[in-house]
Amino acid sequence: MALENEQIETEIILIEKQKAGLRRDLTQIGDTITFEFKRNLKSFILMLLVFLGIFIIFLIVQELQYLQDVPLQEDPIDYINSYMGMFGFMVTLSAAGFAGSIIAEDFHKQTGNLIFPKISKTRLLIGRVISRYGLNAICVTFYYILIGLMTFIKYGEIPIVLWGSLGWALIYTFMIFSFVTLFSSIMKSTAITIIVSILFLLIVFNMINMILRFAGVEGEPFYILTYYEGIIANSMAMPDPRYSEINMPTGPGGGGGEFATFINWVTPTEIAALIGMLIYISVFICLTYFLYKRRQSKSE
Repeated sequence: MALENEQIETEIILIEKQKAGLRRDLTQIGDTITFEFKRNLKSFILMLLVFLGIFIIFLIVQELQYLQDVPLQEDPIDYINSYMGMFGFMVTLSAAGFAGSIIAEDFHKQTGNLIFPKISKTRLLIGRVISRYGLNAICVTFYYILIGLMTFIKYGEIPIVLWGSLGWALIYTFMIFSFVTLFSSIMKSTAITIIVSILFLLIVFNMINMILRFAGVEGEPFYILTYYEGIIANSMAMPDPRYSEINMPTGPGGGGGEFATFINWVTPTEIAALIGMLIYISVFICLTYFLYKRRQSKSE
């Protein structure tokens, strides 16, 4: 009987220690989130102004068209899509801005998080990812709210599919954010991380897609991260078919009357987009964590 009581007391002590450890972990993650929010406040405000500025540019273009007697789009979804022309660039820019320094700065500037780590690598990385992605998500949501307000002013309603598109936008943003974070765990400089990430997202992936397209590859380019951007706008009105055909002359000098047809995929299906982006997010986050731990261990 005494032995059983001793075992029970031991189990209670272990449970209390686990609870205390969990509370400590959550507290440290919360402190990291708060610190990162305050630390990146200026960058956050600047990024909000960038999103606002791009929105104003699209709004001015719209109003100038109306002054030239161009009629308002009959479908509010078409009006919403008129603001989405630079959305992929905006996501790339904001993700690079918030995630580019998330790890690289520790090794570039030799901050205290590297030399005198007060919390574990896991809790530090979790807190930073949550806080900085949270700021990035607020910027994206802010842009959608602006679009929603203008749509309501013009049409007296906000299509419910707009908020579904926002959901896709937030998932896509997190995928791009995770991609940049992975580069931050590899590069030695924040500036190099941002530049290389933007080059890959705006130029390299598009070049690869174009080369494969004109090489006759007709399958969906699930291996191209930027392909998933298409689901953001097209989820509001899924095209059928989900690709377009491009006819290019093949004769000498572009003449001869011979044409080749190439397939240009516009968007994945919703299921394919969700599965694909979740896979990429998981891979990027796991690789980032592994490389971060390994890199910091070598520096200790």
